[in-house]
Amino acid sequence: MVDRISTNLSQQLGINAITLQQARLNELQQQISLGKKILKPSDDPAGAVRVLDLNQSLSRLEQYQTNLDYAENRLALSDGTLQSVTNSIQRVRELAVQGFNATNTASDRASIAEEMFERLDEVLALANIKDASGDYLYAGFKGQTQPFTGNSDSGSFSYQGDQGQRLIQVGEGRTVADGNSGAEIFYDITDKDGNQEDIFTTLYSLATDLSTNKPAQEEAVISTALQPADGETVTINGITYEFESAGGVTLGNTAVPIGGTTDITTANLGNAINTEQGLGNTDVTATVVGSNLTLLADAEGPGTLNFTDATGGDFSITSGPSVPLYDHLDQIDTALGRILDVRSQIGARLNVVDSQDEINQDFTLAIQETKSQVEDLDLAAAISEFNLQIVALQAAQQAFVRVQGLSLFNEL
Repeated sequence: MVDRISTNLSQQLGINAITLQQARLNELQQQISLGKKILKPSDDPAGAVRVLDLNQSLSRLEQYQTNLDYAENRLALSDGTLQSVTNSIQRVRELAVQGFNATNTASDRASIAEEMFERLDEVLALANIKDASGDYLYAGFKGQTQPFTGNSDSGSFSYQGDQGQRLIQVGEGRTVADGNSGAEIFYDITDKDGNQEDIFTTLYSLATDLSTNKPAQEEAVISTALQPADGETVTINGITYEFESAGGVTLGNTAVPIGGTTDITTANLGNAINTEQGLGNTDVTATVVGSNLTLLADAEGPGTLNFTDATGGDFSITSGPSVPLYDHLDQIDTALGRILDVRSQIGARLNVVDSQDEINQDFTLAIQETKSQVEDLDLAAAISEFNLQIVALQAAQQAFVRVQGLSLFNEL
């Protein structure tokens, strides 16, 4: 039995065939235009999920690269800044050695100190530098707070930042510090006595000593506050001076007569010190003004002057042992060493950043290749199919026209 096909059904089948051919042709056209074989998840559900995962990985890598560039810029800026700081501090060191030369007059030293004060302000300005984002480079976590306050006029300096160190993720499981706190670089520097001193105070003290014509040696001023009693002692640079009024002192001590006033007693002590110095037994020179006794170490260098009052408070220290030139220079060298250590850390981090940059680029290339294999279109095959689809569509259209023209009435 032959199935009968109505004219209406025949028309509908023809239209459906043409519509399907057109839909497929449009789909191929879009794939060729975009170069992608997955236009919607239904084209390849597994492939679409894979592409989504790969896109997320690429997005993470892109963010890592942004972080990496930010860290690299901050580290490079910090390294350049610390190089400038080093140059300024080394210039101060040169000026100090030049200024404390014995051939210079007080006026000469004051003139040299002027540049040292300017260099101090320069170092302070560098320590308060900002990065491209407007954050202070050496403020720790307090990026919007100026880390250092003070100037060469006041001689008072303080740190307003914190000890924080920001870690930036630059790769999968890889972080790098984008800098060091200002306290670590400029502030917490230990002097020869184990005390904390900031580099700004060191530079200020050095320039001040030079401008006020202080000697390169250690200097101290003591005052005879009360008349010492017979048998009381004071030790200066290892020699014990014993005050006597009735004659006779302890074996090994140097006798100092007690005068009618503290001024006379102080003068007697000064004479005794200078006598010992003339005999080569001590390395300190005394100068007396009233009841004040100025002690000046003969040798240059740290730790060349010490004083011990064994008289129960009869003597008071008007000004303690000053920091001599070589103590200042030692502290400057310590500060330069600290900066060098930090620059070494920065250099190591920059090497890590460069290495991670290469790793991230390799990962990005590998993921892009994988993504291409999943979603990119084989253009040659697609164009061939597109041409075939055009031929098929044309055939379907021509067949529809021919079938549409069939009618028994044409035979009457």
